[in-house]
Amino acid sequence: MISYVNSLNIQIMIKDSKEHLKEVNETYFQHMAIAFKIGFTMLVTGIFCLIHALIPGLFKKTGSNQIAKIYDMVSRN
Repeated sequence: MISYVNSLNIQIMIKDSKEHLKEVNETYFQHMAIAFKIGFTMLVTGIFCLIHALIPGLFKKTGSNQIAKIYDMVSRN
């Protein structure tokens, strides 16, 4: 029973992934590269925002600028 449920979940995940890739008109590796770029940008931006929280004079516009860039990357599709 457990192996059937896991197999079914994996099949659904693969089907959903293929549908998503088709919706955004990207290959698996194109999507992976873009998602990694966005994720890494978000992590780095988060660190800058934490530093800004401690020292408000640093990175005054970094967070808002990066959010706008991330929005542009995501809304292309």
